Amino acid sequence: MPGLDDLLNFVLRAVDVAPRYESANCTAVRRSPKACRICVDACPHQAVSLKKLVEIDKIDCTGCGICVQECPTGALATRAVVDVGSVRCSKVQGDAQSVVCLARLEASDMVRLAGNASELTLAHGDCEGCSIGSAKVPELVSKQARQAERLLGVVGRQVTVSVTRHERFDHRSPGGKYTRRSLFRSVGRSARNASAEALEPLERLLPPEAGKSELPPMPVEHSRRLDYLRSASAAPETLVPWRLPVVDDGCILCPYCTRACPTGAFSRQLGGELASDRSDGSLILDPQLCIGCDVCVDACPVNVISMRDEVTAGEVLGGPTVAYNSARSGGAPGTLAR
Repeated sequence: MPGLDDLLNFVLRAVDVAPRYESANCTAVRRSPKACRICVDACPHQAVSLKKLVEIDKIDCTGCGICVQECPTGALATRAVVDVGSVRCSKVQGDAQSVVCLARLEASDMVRLAGNASELTLAHGDCEGCSIGSAKVPELVSKQARQAERLLGVVGRQVTVSVTRHERFDHRSPGGKYTRRSLFRSVGRSARNASAEALEPLERLLPPEAGKSELPPMPVEHSRRLDYLRSASAAPETLVPWRLPVVDDGCILCPYCTRACPTGAFSRQLGGELASDRSDGSLILDPQLCIGCDVCVDACPVNVISMRDEVTAGEVLGGPTVAYNSARSGGAPGTLAR
């Protein structure tokens, strides 16, 4: 017969709102616990601790998502189960769909929420002293909203994502445009067919089911954004919301950045075939694997790596490139691996 501990564990699992943790992407694990404590410091409820691994207390964790927003390497992830349309947080009254906290929403979630509408509202309550999130939530969510707008802009969509305070927020009709809920309510074969045709462009841009990506396992949000870009078929010169590293002269081709990178975006090629001029050494960057976390910038012992924000679709999707080649320094001492 199940005991009290078994019953308690069952209840905890049933209401578990804690984010998923992937230690392989965690800087504190890949380098040292002293290298990163961002999630610990970000949690407003002291639910996150760091020993050899990040540990989340499932009782103290409210599922706000702030640690997920703050983690630079995507080691923490949570998925918000939402339908197409505007959203309110759990502290706002009304009959619109809700999430525990708006900080659980990331840019790819907002792209899905936007559907084919031109406006999306994310309604939050009084975040000061909130028992779930904190006063920082509107700022964090607004950053994701700007990313979502830029992602939608890649395919020519002009969508305004508003993060605003409300006491009450009710469901709003998207102006006669189709939502997933309206699809289920539609009656008759002809109506269903018309709805499917109207949503087809949106469905083409939504991420595929898990397990269909050709890339190695990646942080959830990064994978969804990458799938979106690949499906968008944007012109190569289209600017996209991405960040990529730049390696200046002075690189010594040491292994620090390649070992620190949580996704394997950097690799060294010492006299290998990827370097077109067959020089003695190259640093190779795979832009699709880069999540823009800045870990390589911090890890570089000679401070020659920086990040740039103006990136095109062609650069992201064009395959591995030579980020640095020792021929740039003329084979001078200190430019080869030690």
